[in-house]
Amino acid sequence: MNRSNLTTVLLVGGLIVSNAWWAFSALDSGVTYTYQQDQLQLERESVTQLLAVSNAIAGGATTKEELVVVASQTANTPLAFEKGGFVWVGAIGLRFDESGEIIELQKSWQ
Repeated sequence: MNRSNLTTVLLVGGLIVSNAWWAFSALDSGVTYTYQQDQLQLERESVTQLLAVSNAIAGGATTKEELVVVASQTANTPLAFEKGGFVWVGAIGLRFDESGEIIELQKSWQ
């Protein structure tokens, strides 16, 4: 193989490797962007819910049922379920004591 053919093969090989790297980089950026947007949406939902629950508490809502309804109204997925001592609604968890008073709020991804 003469020198010009070797140079051509090396340049073509380098071009293929660099294009593969750029394609991988573009795919990775797209996946990262998608996860970032999902996380931002989850953050927005939790802030909206926490503000609504805080305003309800400030307005005098104190019972478990009232606060779960308020949290459900602002959630993207309004179904409430209990797990680990919390009532989970959308992006937040609400923990109540035995008398039904709220004692803790938590984000669902903690």
